[in-house]
Amino acid sequence: MTSPDTLQTTVIGKRRNPARGQRGFSLIEVLVTMLILAFGLLGVAGLLVGGVSNAAGSESLNKANQLASGMADRIRANPTIALGATSEYLINENGAWEGQPQLWVDTAPVGATIAITDVREWMTAIATQLPSGRGRIYNTIGGGARQVNIQIAWSSCFGTLSDAERTTCRDNSANAFRSINFELRL
Repeated sequence: MTSPDTLQTTVIGKRRNPARGQRGFSLIEVLVTMLILAFGLLGVAGLLVGGVSNAAGSESLNKANQLASGMADRIRANPTIALGATSEYLINENGAWEGQPQLWVDTAPVGATIAITDVREWMTAIATQLPSGRGRIYNTIGGGARQVNIQIAWSSCFGTLSDAERTTCRDNSANAFRSINFELRL
């Protein structure tokens, strides 16, 4: 027969100590956790950059709409000049975006007429409020009505760009610009 002391020792010796197998996180578990956290933070950073880029694009679009609407109001306020065949409101009407707005502002006569003053102020506002902003006003006549088109274009080169978009922005091509067209029927 065995004594109670031996039995107790045998039972204790065969028992597993649960605290002995769990000693904390291993280094591999910590590294995997850090890797998952890093990918998550990179994703959040990408979303923030995209959000800022979209916000800047929306702000530029809003400013362009306001500038086009403001010029339309100026043209409506001066209809006799606006409806003339050689209206002073018409700038760069052959359809090309050749000259920069600053060139037009510098060469336009100061205070000659209301229309020239309106266009000068409009071009100055475009140049100062929009990145690489430019504007033009041209008309089309047809069907007994005259239509004045107000176009504004600005650079869309900000935020996260692909390699092709960066090249387009450096080359200053037409794809680097966003534009709006405001049609006004007089």
